[in-house]
Amino acid sequence: MKNINFFNKTNNASNLLFVIALLLVIISSCKKDDDINDLPLTNDFRVLQVKSNGTVISSGEENFSVIGALELAFSHGVNSSTLESALTISPAADLVVSYDASNSFATVSFANPLAYETSYTISLPAGTYGAGGEASTGNFSFEFRTAPFEPPSITLSADVNDFFEGQVATVTATIATAILEDVSMDVDFGGVAILDTDYSASATSITIPSGSTTGTIELTGINDGDLEGAEAITIALSNLVNAVEDSPQLVNLNLGDLPPALELRGVMELDNYIDGSGGRVRAIHLLVLEDIPNLGIYGVEIASNGAAPDPADIDFVFADMTSATQGENIFIVRDADEADAMAYFGNCFNDFTIVTTDAMTQNGDDAILLYNGSVAIESFGEPGVDGTGEVWEYTDSWAYKLAGEWIYAGVACVENPVGTATDATSTCKYPFCNPMQLQGVSALLWDGSGTNGGKFVEVRVNRDIADLSQYSLGVANNGGGTDGIEFTFPAESASEGDHILVSREPGTIATYFGGCYDQYAAVYQADAMSQNGDDAIELFDGMDIIEVYGDADVDGTGQVWEYAGSWGYKVGGGTWTYGGIDCAAASTSTQSSACPYAFCD
Repeated sequence: MKNINFFNKTNNASNLLFVIALLLVIISSCKKDDDINDLPLTNDFRVLQVKSNGTVISSGEENFSVIGALELAFSHGVNSSTLESALTISPAADLVVSYDASNSFATVSFANPLAYETSYTISLPAGTYGAGGEASTGNFSFEFRTAPFEPPSITLSADVNDFFEGQVATVTATIATAILEDVSMDVDFGGVAILDTDYSASATSITIPSGSTTGTIELTGINDGDLEGAEAITIALSNLVNAVEDSPQLVNLNLGDLPPALELRGVMELDNYIDGSGGRVRAIHLLVLEDIPNLGIYGVEIASNGAAPDPADIDFVFADMTSATQGENIFIVRDADEADAMAYFGNCFNDFTIVTTDAMTQNGDDAILLYNGSVAIESFGEPGVDGTGEVWEYTDSWAYKLAGEWIYAGVACVENPVGTATDATSTCKYPFCNPMQLQGVSALLWDGSGTNGGKFVEVRVNRDIADLSQYSLGVANNGGGTDGIEFTFPAESASEGDHILVSREPGTIATYFGGCYDQYAAVYQADAMSQNGDDAIELFDGMDIIEVYGDADVDGTGQVWEYAGSWGYKVGGGTWTYGGIDCAAASTSTQSSACPYAFCD
């Protein structure tokens, strides 16, 4: 065998350096963990360290989680059966112990949650617990106290605002995160409608089981055969256990007699859209929900200036024996305003069945009631309240019911100081006449978005569309004018109220939006979504541009509509709101950002 002498006379210095380097490598490879390596070496068996969630803790630890675990580092590998037979906790709890591969690290968890706000002591008496027979020289004990119970806040909601005799409304109580206790509450019913006479309830209390976040009850309208009109139901909570109301929770429902054959769809008092002082359209828009052989049983009351509703004050009744067909849109317009309405709505005017009358006298602050005979079956606004300053006021504006929810365009929405506006040129377009509209644009940047992850356009569908492929989008870059069509929707149908997302990277947006992403009716991938936040967005119907966000001929840098690292979103009838330049830069989700995307907020 050949002998190697590392320390010959010629190589002493270099060989010594080699040995030192080798030792350093060996030492570093043996380190399990920086903080464990710093603990003292010992021949006797002992607990070297205790952690919780990877953080070192000391005896006397406060606010320990009731579903937490203790991580024990031992000086030696353990004899697990001997250790587990001697390890105890007081007050009693069922311990579950697991080990790493070396058996020198043990995780002590609990089969059931610990009690809240309780002091515990885990103990190991002196004994022989090492796998190699190593013994401890003293007793070990570790004390900790669990955190107090913090009741979650609760919210109350219903799946509908209105329901009818024979139909069911579901009322849901929700807590933000699941807890280890049952949450219970009583449900208090009020309003004009009477429990067990006008409607029944599946229960008069709600329980959210431990580990769950919701509990529900169902209300069922009782068919009594009487025509009584809509009756209000109010639902509140009392006697909450293990939850709190940050603010009083109240749900308001309306119980109708039967599903209606006719409903209010829109109200308007359009004014001052020609040179700031001309043009006027006072009208009510109704939708026929099922064939009606005789419209003459229906009428309309205009409750002027806060007047209380009164069947004796019905202002308009359809001609007797006039029929209507399911899906028909009836436009009751003041006779003096018909010509203005025809000019303002253009081709869309032909989609209505026109009824003229001198009874349409509303001023934008008046509630509207729809009657079947002498019974009011639906109302817009608040009958008995002057609408001036109310959210539903429609002076020089309109309100529209989309997918069962009223949209309020806002006072003075259609006013136009110079020239003649029409629905096609207005920034406050009546939804019925615009089956698709731009709803949101984005060039968001956040931690993890990459360059293109936040680029998308959102559209809203205002009427059922049989074939989306008649609509397209374009990005007008850097103020250079229109670039024409760059993305065409697929030949698929869409329903009224659908929100549709066209995204450069759908997966990236899905992660950033979380649960909000699931609220979109459809998501389409498109490389054409190349906007940088200073680019206008165009919506096409066929080859015609029907709506523009921003200005195709203006670079958006420094403009109010710039959305670099941000977004723009349409609210009300046509008002755009903005997140603010680079508002989401440090965020990892839209909900946690300084500017949550409006659709998700």
